[in-house]
Amino acid sequence: MLRQILALTWKDLKIFFKDPGAVAAIFLQPFMFILIMSYALRGLFTPEEGQIRLLAVNQDRGAQATVILRQLDEMDAFEVETSWEGQPLTREMAEQLIIEEKRNLALVFPPDFSQVLEQDPAAEERRTTRILVIVDPTTSSQFIDPILGTLQGLIERRTYTALIPKGLDYLFEELAPQTPVEEREAIKAQAQESMSGGLLGGEGEGPLIAVERIAPAGMRVERYPDTFQQNVPGYTIYGIFWIVSLLASSVLREKREGTFRRLLVAPMSRAVMLAGKLVPYYIINLIQLAIMLGASSLLFGMSLGHSPVGLVAVSLAAAATATGLGVLVAALARTEAQIGGLTVLVLLTLSALGGCFVPRFVMPEWLRTVGLVTPHAWALDAYQDLLVRGYGLQEVLPKVGVLAVFAGVFFGVGVWRFRFE
Repeated sequence: MLRQILALTWKDLKIFFKDPGAVAAIFLQPFMFILIMSYALRGLFTPEEGQIRLLAVNQDRGAQATVILRQLDEMDAFEVETSWEGQPLTREMAEQLIIEEKRNLALVFPPDFSQVLEQDPAAEERRTTRILVIVDPTTSSQFIDPILGTLQGLIERRTYTALIPKGLDYLFEELAPQTPVEEREAIKAQAQESMSGGLLGGEGEGPLIAVERIAPAGMRVERYPDTFQQNVPGYTIYGIFWIVSLLASSVLREKREGTFRRLLVAPMSRAVMLAGKLVPYYIINLIQLAIMLGASSLLFGMSLGHSPVGLVAVSLAAAATATGLGVLVAALARTEAQIGGLTVLVLLTLSALGGCFVPRFVMPEWLRTVGLVTPHAWALDAYQDLLVRGYGLQEVLPKVGVLAVFAGVFFGVGVWRFRFE
């Protein structure tokens, strides 16, 4: 019995290893996935190698904002940038860098920041101001909230440093110099409590320094996105590209059954034959997109943006790219095992690089650049422009054009490499 088991095992192993394409795919797939995801998440686990870059626009006429920015920059997790290409940052420059996706967050300190911190606590009129935090709306709250918490903590500490001495001076001026030590300590505690209330807002009062989160100018963001608007586009793109496996398997089956050989006698070009094969799967992809986006809107209240025409244009281009890739895989693969292995390898690699699993803004800069060679990155960015950033058709047209180029290249190379027998 053992000899028979070993014989059957050896037979199947020989069959498996006779298909080098399938062998390569099955071993490369987990390795590539581990490699890409490890690099993509590297900055989250090793901050010293992947510092969070913060643009900072310092309009403060005093020194308090400079102190806070220096303290932020001294932290291992942050790198504060107050200039760009040798020029001091302005609010307009910072917003443009965020719009161009070179950075995703900027702090703007107001001109009266120091004056508000250093104001006399005994003054009748209580002055307030605000720090603007300009954020790309596609940036998740899990990333932004710790930064805002750190900033708020530094502001609180700086406020105590600036205001408590003046508060104590004011209180002790009202007391006799011979006040006992115990009473003075009680007054100090009262002053500290008073300063804390002055910063955070007492009964019916707002904070001295408010931190306000806004989007760059030009983005129509009525409210910041929830988890669905951040995740649905990525997983939708990941899902539609699995049409590659269905299309390639169908083509291989028709090759084996001789359907293509019979069609060769018909008066049509090979490109037309492949296009006829592609169109049904293209329609399936569009239906899949409509269901996923429509269901997310109806069930989860996810906003579909302000431009239905833009949404249709991106969906048409993304579906064309996915089906074009299916033609290319069908042209390169020769067996079912190769189709399965190659599909998993290509789709997981492209999805990971394109940001479908991990937001691209947390990736190292070099990996974000590499991700631009994938259609997934362009499709995901176009959807986020519409669903999250509030853009319209005009803003996403360049990305639709890039997707059309991907689709054309995939289909063109697939036709060139395709064998009908």
